[in-house]
Amino acid sequence: MANEDNIFATSLRNKIVVVSCADPGWDWLFSNKIGGLITCYGGANSHMAIRAAEISLPAAIGVGGTLFRKYKDARVVQLNCATENVDVI
Repeated sequence: MANEDNIFATSLRNKIVVVSCADPGWDWLFSNKIGGLITCYGGANSHMAIRAAEISLPAAIGVGGTLFRKYKDARVVQLNCATENVDVI
């Protein structure tokens, strides 16, 4: 997993990335073959939600402050779009 605090520390390939917003400024993430995306802010029509859907990338967009902090502070999260669950492992 990678978040805004350590995003440049290691390769993002196949990692779930946790960032606060879903604006186009984070579009470069998609070129890093990330494994999933979680954002604090945004919604179904946000830029990142649309981009994730275009490439069938698992994403939880706009989870809100409480859940965002929980996921951001976790070492490992599991993002399961089929069951609509994000679990801290």
